Parts: sequence; structure tokens; C-alpha cells
Amino acid sequence: MSATTSFDQWQVSVYQVDVGQYETLKHEQIMYPNWVISHVRQGRVITETNGEQHEVRAGGVMLHPPFLPFSERADVPGVHEWLSVQIQTSYNVDLFQLYPVQPVVRLLDHEAFSQVFQSLLHTWRSQSPFREMSLTADMLRLAAMLLESWDASGRVGRSEAYSAKYDRFFPIIRFMADHMEMKLSRDMLAEKVHLNTNYFDRAFHEAYGINPMQMLRQMRLNKAKRLLETTEEPLSELAQQCGLGDAAYLSRQFVKTFGMTPGKYKQMIRSAKTNFMNKE
Repeated sequence: MSATTSFDQWQVSVYQVDVGQYETLKHEQIMYPNWVISHVRQGRVITETNGEQHEVRAGGVMLHPPFLPFSERADVPGVHEWLSVQIQTSYNVDLFQLYPVQPVVRLLDHEAFSQVFQSLLHTWRSQSPFREMSLTADMLRLAAMLLESWDASGRVGRSEAYSAKYDRFFPIIRFMADHMEMKLSRDMLAEKVHLNTNYFDRAFHEAYGINPMQMLRQMRLNKAKRLLETTEEPLSELAQQCGLGDAAYLSRQFVKTFGMTPGKYKQMIRSAKTNFMNKE
């Protein structure tokens, strides 16, 4: 059973939430298809991936990447608060690609983290009609607390031992995000990772479920949507900033993707802001 929903630009899929309590622990070469985030509430654990070991004490969080075997061992009693999750942007980029968090993070406030986790666990076990919304809110809060702790500790990245198969394409995604206004081609992107164009397309699709040009189009349209929400610039200017040619092409693609014209979407945003201000 999983719960999937979207909160602004994030798509959150929670697959498991649980508390593990043990006298001793010995997990050898286990693997999950999604990220595992495990808070050591009590105890001391040794975790190992591809020969790289880390000691984790109470207040530390372990991050295990998808499809990457890991081991955990403990010779003293302990308690873990753990979950399996996938968090992605609206254009299919993994949160922990955007932020390459180290495999073990010391929390700034482990008690606050546990409180949010307990709320997540309660919601996971509930039948509330608003279950998915609550799961998303709590999960994003946990992720934010994790990222804040990582940031405070100096943003140490992951080593090669923890690299996922899709990490090699992240520089391309960052390049696309930074150069949306440019005319970009498959050949140009493939050349940057020194791959044959057709192989690049297949490997990229295997990692993300879409080809690089489809992702680029999604990124451009999402940027256009954000600019419609926050600026008053004419559509022709937005189209150029997003690399979407002219206003007519932007309008066609916007309707195809979001089901309404840019003008209609702009009107809807203005109306929502006006209603909010009137309530205030």
C-alpha cells in the first residue's frame, strides 16, 4: 500500500512507516526500491554500503538510496523510526538528487523530528479522508528538517559508494534548468555526458521514465506557470525566458499540459489572491 500526492512542486509517495525495536540487529545486504530514511531514536548502529561504514548514534538519521544494498548491525538494544519514500519534483527529479545528502545526518532537533514522525505514523495507520494530504505535509516537514540539519553540518555530499544509477545525469538536468532560454538539442545534451545520442535517450528514459527533451519541455512549462503566478510580463516575454518560442506556441503547449490557456490560469490566480485578501 502506498500514498501518492502532490504539494506545490513536490510529488510524495510514502510506501512504509514503522518503528523497529530490537535487542540486537543484523541486516545483511538488504535493498529497497525507494529511499529509506531511518532515525536512530535509541542505540548505536553500524551501517555499511559498498564497503563504506558509518557509526550512527541516537539522534542520527541514515539515508539508504533505492536499489542499493546495505547492511545494519547493532550489538546493543535500540529503536529506529523509519520510512520508505520517494520525493520528486514535478519534472521527475529526485529530492536527494537536487540535494545530495550524506548517508548519515546528525539532527539539529531529534525530539522535534520524532514528534513529526509520530504524527506521520498516526496518519499512516489512519483511515482519515485527508490522509494523503496529511502524509504529504508531515513527510515534507521531515525532509525539510533533514535538509536543515545537513545544511548546518556543512552540506557534506555522498561518496561514490552511495551513487545511484541516475546520478550521472543530474549535471545535465541542472544545465537544462540553468539554460532554458537557449535552444537545446538532444545531440548537445548527449555530447555533454559523452554518450551516443540514441543510447543517451534510452538510458535517460530508463532512469526517469521520460526522455531528456520531454523533461526539458516540462521544466519550461513549469517555469512559465510560476512566472504567470508571480509576474505581469507579457506572454511573448515569458515564452522567450522559458525557451518556448513565441506566445502562440507557449499557449498551445500550456493548454495541452494544464488544460487551460495561460490567460485563464492568470485570471484564476488573480481571483484566488483577491479572495484571500478579502478574507483577511
